[in-house]
Parts: sequence; C-alpha cells; structure tokens
Amino acid sequence: MSLPAAIECGDALIVFEGPRRIRHRTPEPLDLWPDAREAEDVRARIEHGRPILVILGGPQAEATLLSERFAEAPPALARFAHAIARELAPLPVPALDWLPHDLRDHGLRFLRASVSHARRTPALLRPALSLDDRAAAWPHVRFAHLSGTGATAHELSPVVAYAFADLTPPRLTR
Repeated sequence: MSLPAAIECGDALIVFEGPRRIRHRTPEPLDLWPDAREAEDVRARIEHGRPILVILGGPQAEATLLSERFAEAPPALARFAHAIARELAPLPVPALDWLPHDLRDHGLRFLRASVSHARRTPALLRPALSLDDRAAAWPHVRFAHLSGTGATAHELSPVVAYAFADLTPPRLTR
C-alpha cells in the first residue's frame, strides 16, 4: 500500500510531489494522483484562495515498480514508463504537472534553485526543509523542498501554520 500523495492539515492541503503520487495498490490498477475529482478540488482550492503546501523531494522523482504493473496502467501514465529488459522498471513522475502552467513554472524554478543551493552547501549545514518566498500572484500556494527522507503530518503542522500565518482567510462565495 502506498502513502497518500495529499493530506489535509487544518484548512491546508499538503501535497507530496514525487513517487507518492503513484498509486500502486494491488489489485487496483496503477494510477497517478490527482484523479479528475482530486484535480477539480485542487483547482477550486487555488481559485478560492485556500492554502496548499507542496512538498518537493528532488529534481528527478521516480518510483521503481514491477514491469507487470504497467500492463494495467492508464495510457497517460504508461507513456512515462521506460522499457527495460529486467523485471523492475523506473517510472518517472512528471513534476507538478497537475498545477496551472504559471504556478508550475514558479514551483519548478524554486525546486531548481533549492536543489542547486543544497548541492553547494555541506550536508550538516542544509536545512531539513526549505520554504519558497511567497508569490504575489498565489500567496496561498507555497512550495517547500524536503532534503531529508520524509516528514509526518505532525511535523508539518507547524510548517503549515508558519507558511500561511499572515494569509487572510478566504471569502466564502455563494
């Protein structure tokens, strides 16, 4: 069973970009987060100014799966699979492809800068989590680069509170 790609933390949605987006629970078909309903929820959150924290792991996210799992994958996911002669095949996860184009570009720029900074910094001096500067156009969507192995919802709760502390609560539309 795979860990969820997205979790709720208060009013915020935390999305774990990378291999966690691949749903590979047997016997269910291989799938990639978000599905149509989840994508609509993300769009609605962005439009209504509800907070989203995207946790980025690295520049090349991929998961290794048994090649037999690709037989039942949807075509959109299967095209990312590399054909190799062994039983295990790497499956690259397209970074931030579920976000609107401009927001995706902002996240990818932050990831490149964060990874570059981490490579130049000795391991002991690297922060466990780097948080982007708030974008004026999307103050309710933040990106964080996790340089460690993972983080729990309990550990991320204060990060969400910090990242969105000065965010005005969204107005409810009728």
